[in-house]
Amino acid sequence: MTTDIRAAATVVIVRDGDKSLEILLLRRHTQLKVGGGHWVFPGGTVDPEDAIGAETDEQAARAAAIRETQEEAGLKLSADNLLFLSHWTTPPSIGRRFATWFYLAEGDRREIVVDGEEMDDYRWGAPEEFLQQHRCGELALMPPTVVTLTELAACVSQVDAQRFYSDRDVPYFEPRISSHNDCVCMLYGGDAGYSNCDPNVGGPRNRCYLENGVWRYEYSTT
Repeated sequence: MTTDIRAAATVVIVRDGDKSLEILLLRRHTQLKVGGGHWVFPGGTVDPEDAIGAETDEQAARAAAIRETQEEAGLKLSADNLLFLSHWTTPPSIGRRFATWFYLAEGDRREIVVDGEEMDDYRWGAPEEFLQQHRCGELALMPPTVVTLTELAACVSQVDAQRFYSDRDVPYFEPRISSHNDCVCMLYGGDAGYSNCDPNVGGPRNRCYLENGVWRYEYSTT
């Protein structure tokens, strides 16, 4: 990892709701320069103290995920409760770059207490509900959040979500940015156009489009 990419960690907290799987999202304070007003999963950068006693970068990321979730949402998690589900690296064209470990964790009915500084609000909701609000322009989301919510929309329970992520190889997302039909197109590994950064190549799809401020995820194996 180069020095200009900061390590980070985030936690996708899920619980069984009355009608469907529910996800916890926090809103980044609107005054923040990076992602202000966006709804995100709890998380943040890996600090030096997170690496104390850690034998690998991933162990340090777990420690950061636990610390950040407690700081931002008032929830205390254990390392054993974290399931590594994906890894995202910010594209080179973006000013501030992060290499972020994403984890899945089991939620419950404990009270959420946002820190009021970095995060100023929270919501529990179904993945498809959040995606629909994003499509309507009511909820600002970033591509990794859209991709993860799209995956979780196919899960009906905590157990189902844990099974889905446990049964697959952990994907490492290193987006390549292009354009398609006057829209920003973010290509991910496995997309037919990824190697040449050409969204017009026919074949499997694994990409996000930015259209009128809204991200849309497209995935297919053919």
